[in-house]
Amino acid sequence: MMIHKLPALLKREVLEHRNLWRVPIILIGFALLIRLSWGFGNLAPDFEVPTWLQSDPAIDGIIDGVVMQALDSMNYIVMMVLFVVAIFYTLSSLFNERQDQSILFWRSLPISDGLTVTSKLFIGLVLIPLFIIATQAVVSVIFLDSQAPQYLSSYYGRTLGGLFKTLLWSMLPTICWCMLCSEIAKKNPFLLAFIAPLLLVMVDKLFLNGVVSNTLVVNRLWGIDEHSLQPLVWGLIFSVVCVATAIVKRSQRF
Repeated sequence: MMIHKLPALLKREVLEHRNLWRVPIILIGFALLIRLSWGFGNLAPDFEVPTWLQSDPAIDGIIDGVVMQALDSMNYIVMMVLFVVAIFYTLSSLFNERQDQSILFWRSLPISDGLTVTSKLFIGLVLIPLFIIATQAVVSVIFLDSQAPQYLSSYYGRTLGGLFKTLLWSMLPTICWCMLCSEIAKKNPFLLAFIAPLLLVMVDKLFLNGVVSNTLVVNRLWGIDEHSLQPLVWGLIFSVVCVATAIVKRSQRF
């Protein structure tokens, strides 16, 4: 029964939080405008290659490499923008329900608090990454046309593993923390989500030599330590605690 309810909850989230699908459309629109500008005006790419080098395959490879690097950068921007969307979505998802009192309606339905929170986590940790992959694919087709499949096979081969590691290492604890802040904040979950870690870092640096902040906060902002499993385990434990606390707090309201 819970499996049948989850799609309805996901549909509700997508309809209520329109930025989830508006932002990818806007990003694709920007990419399309840039691509169209290549044929008009001063934004068209102009590679001046001497005539005697135009038949050299190495030159074509260099030009293709420049285009691929630019597209990689654009796809990285797509990923970062949608990660920000995921953070803001989770920060507002539970908080807005309390502010507009819509939680009273949803609590009257035969839907558990755990399933409701799970649906919101699914949006942040599964649906938005899928939006990232789909948006990157469309952007690549816009710029490369028939060469897009070859580029995408290479690009996804290089980046999908990193995307999964980023989700597990950085985004999972971040999203779960934002979900908790969205549930427990009385006025502004955004301030709680960012000020509390800042205070933790300051206190930890003063009294604990940075042990806690390096494990839970700083390392996750600077990258993935593939040689250390302990921070990953602590991040998973932290995520479970945040989600469980959010579910319990939500069940105690009203």
